[in-house]
Amino acid sequence: MRLKLNLYPVIPDMDDKLEEIIKKAVEGRAKIVEIAYGEAGETVKKRILNFLNRKDIKTLYSRIEKTDKGWGRVYVHFRW
Repeated sequence: MRLKLNLYPVIPDMDDKLEEIIKKAVEGRAKIVEIAYGEAGETVKKRILNFLNRKDIKTLYSRIEKTDKGWGRVYVHFRW
């Protein structure tokens, strides 16, 4: 199962949406969550990575894959 979250244009309740998609991935045992932040810039990417590096969230996934070319995306991989 693969879940997608589009954060472009930037939404004010980004942390809530990120927490919701990670929770949904854990409940459904998803393999990958794709978080697309688009052309929003480095500040949005830093907010996403800071959220994913929280201790309570970091224990839920196995690794993160970041892309910088063109449309910005962060892939969160889970291992079950």
